[in-house]
Formats: sequence, C-alpha cells, structure tokens
Amino acid sequence: MIGCSCPVCTSDDIKNKRRRCSLYVVADGHHLIIDTPPDFRDQVLTFGVERVDAVFLTHPHADHIYGFDDIRRFSSLQKSHIPVYGSPRTVKQMRKKFDYVDRTSYGFNSVPRVQFRDQREPVKVGYNLITPLPVSHGQDIIYGFLIESEEKRLAYIPDCNAIPDETAELLHNLDAMILDGLRPKPHPTHFTIDECAEQLKKIGAKQSFITHITHNSEHHELQQRLGTAVTVPWDGLLVEL
Repeated sequence: MIGCSCPVCTSDDIKNKRRRCSLYVVADGHHLIIDTPPDFRDQVLTFGVERVDAVFLTHPHADHIYGFDDIRRFSSLQKSHIPVYGSPRTVKQMRKKFDYVDRTSYGFNSVPRVQFRDQREPVKVGYNLITPLPVSHGQDIIYGFLIESEEKRLAYIPDCNAIPDETAELLHNLDAMILDGLRPKPHPTHFTIDECAEQLKKIGAKQSFITHITHNSEHHELQQRLGTAVTVPWDGLLVEL
C-alpha cells in the first residue's frame, strides 16, 4: 500500500510482497493470461513468461487491465495477433481505453496486435475450454473463468461479492478454485476472508486458494487462521494439476 508503514507493507518476507491479481495458465501447450494489471510487465519479467496465446479479461477496472500495452511484446515476438476475450462491456471499454490498438497507421511492433472478441459462451484455445463465469462485483456483473483441460478443472474468480446460482452450478468437481477474499472487514464489492472461506468450503474443490488479499492480512497469520483447507498463495506460486 502506497505510503503505508504497517508490519505487512514493511515486511521482509517475500510472501507479503503482493502485486495485483493475474493468472498465467499453461495447458495443452497453450499459454493463457487472465488479466493484465499495472504490474503485468514486472510479473512476466520476474517469472519468465515468454509466450501468450490468448488473454482473458475479468472486467475493465484499472487494477486488472492497465498493463495491457505490454502485450505488444508478445504479439511482436510471435509475429501474430493475440485473441483477447471479455464480456461485451469489457471489450467496449478496452477499445475506448486503448483506442490506438486498432489504428493501422502504427507499425506492427508499435502497439499490441490483438483481436478483441466478445465472449458470451465457452471458447476453445487448442483443446482447452474456457467458460465465462458471471459474478457480482458490487452493482456490476463481471467474469471469472473456468478452464477445462485434459480432464482437469480450474476456476478463477478474483473479484466477487456474490456468486449467482447459474455460476455456482458450474463450480463442481474442481481440481482448484481461486476466489476473492479481500480483507477481514466487509467491503461493498468483494468477499471478506470469512465469506471467501465459507464459499470455498461450499464449492469443495480439491485445492482451494484465496486471492486479492490486502495489507490487512499477514501471510503466515492468515494461513494459520485458515488452516489446511485453504492455501494463502504468494506471487509466483506454481501449482500443477
């Protein structure tokens, strides 16, 4: 947190050094990114990401999209346009906020070369099936995503304060569930830590993770509080399913 000298913000423990939420998934030889936050360039450099075959965006809030320009490096390296999926509202906002992307006057390597695609239904990237998961984020309906590959099922919902019944029905037989749990105190657009833990218990995935954690929670104290049922992740955590 900018300008904060609390024990978490000044901690030397790398597990308390939290960038904004993003997920990198490698499945069936394809490389998927969910969200491009302002930290995106630092994230991909730190963790050695060298390829992106598709981008999926949960919603157009600044903390989830404002690293998008650095997709240009991947389209340049790959010499191809990269598909970018999101809800129609998200795609509309992306075209507005990054209006230069569609201009033909720039050289190929000067801007992210992408193909924006409205997503209302599941799409395939290779043999991977990616299904949008509509959830409530305050007054907005935004997306999480379900990724199915080689009989493995991963769901990722980083911003959420309510899960509609239609979405909850898709959250079954999961190998991993990653869910928003912002802080101990209530928030108008995010699950609290306790609400997240309750939802994760209800979903019953083989592995459960809490995300979007603020500086209100110290990593090890939170892990001790949640016990073994929920993993408190850290930047760069690698999970194999």
